[in-house]
Amino acid sequence: MKQFEKILEKIARENGTTPECVRDQMQRAIDQAYDHPADGAAPLWTGLGFRDERPTPEELVLQLAILLQKNTTPAG
Repeated sequence: MKQFEKILEKIARENGTTPECVRDQMQRAIDQAYDHPADGAAPLWTGLGFRDERPTPEELVLQLAILLQKNTTPAG
């Protein structure tokens, strides 16, 4: 996921930190959301393919991108 690494680098540069720190913060947010799902969030995790496993930032971003592509209709 070379593109993902470029995105992390850009976010890090804009925030005066490192890509590793950005990724770690993303993982913390994922862990928090996974450990304390809001009402109705569990089906979303399952729908994204994350039943009993905690996703990495790369995995979550990829699955969200796929979901968005499926639910986006082309303009025209």
